[in-house]
Amino acid sequence: MKRAYEITYILPAGIPEEEQKTVEERVAEWINTAGGELTKTSHWGRRRLAYNIGTNREGYYIYLEANIDPEQLKDFDRRMTLEQNIIRYLVVRTEE
Repeated sequence: MKRAYEITYILPAGIPEEEQKTVEERVAEWINTAGGELTKTSHWGRRRLAYNIGTNREGYYIYLEANIDPEQLKDFDRRMTLEQNIIRYLVVRTEE
């Protein structure tokens, strides 16, 4: 049974656009591999972080809505943690 999730992640503001697109495609592929479906993608753009994360003062925010099986979420979570270009991410289950 798939559930609806909101996924927000932050990329370093200084990475090239090609690398940013590669990370976006990789995250979408992970959702598909988990048996999920991506329903919405929104680019919030470059924003100042509330506090410095390492040497980053700004980040590029991307917001996704997806339907994923909760059992597959653990593997998706692990992949998001291991991706070197994602400096922070948050996965929240939405109300139905």
